[in-house]
Amino acid sequence: MSGTYQDRLVELRLTRAYIHLLLVPADDNGARTVSLARFGNFEVRLIEFVQDSDTEAPMWLELYARDARCGLDGCRCYDLEEAVISARYLVARARELNSDLDQSHRTQ
Repeated sequence: MSGTYQDRLVELRLTRAYIHLLLVPADDNGARTVSLARFGNFEVRLIEFVQDSDTEAPMWLELYARDARCGLDGCRCYDLEEAVISARYLVARARELNSDLDQSHRTQ
């Protein structure tokens, strides 16, 4: 992994979020969710699903539209390096979508 400041910041956020998952109550389906970043109605979330076996579950990252209550994009990651790359992409996408929406509202 490159040692850029952005990579380190995302890595720190992911690590903190992963630890925080232990404190978050599970939803009706048994999943736990923690927000990594939020830009307006767009949120990047770390999700831990119910495990059916003793194997280590992968991390799931999701770009979520809060107003529409649906996932727009997501990815399964098996290690921290992969999760950092995916999180950087999803955070940039959330920021871009929010910016596009803001500009759309200003031109109306």
